[in-house]
Amino acid sequence: MILIRRGKEPEALLQFRKKHPGIGYEDMGKEQLDEIRKQLWEEQRGLCAYCMRRLKEPRDVRIEHYEVRHPEGKEYNAENTLDYKKMLGVCYGNSID
Repeated sequence: MILIRRGKEPEALLQFRKKHPGIGYEDMGKEQLDEIRKQLWEEQRGLCAYCMRRLKEPRDVRIEHYEVRHPEGKEYNAENTLDYKKMLGVCYGNSID
């Protein structure tokens, strides 16, 4: 893994969270997801956080939550899924070139 220095969270994510309290990651739209992917890609210098594979462009980024979103046996908190500090940009493995 690489050391990732997080910047300010993407504006689209901040506005989504303010406008839709109690709603989680699964309810975000393409605009918010695209902005998150772009910022993760930039902050990670185009590298997958796990395998260090080069990600050619932001659309190659899969958003991964390093803290489980639906932990078994625990109460689900949708707002926690929108914590930018718990998101990583990762590759799709061998499914893309």
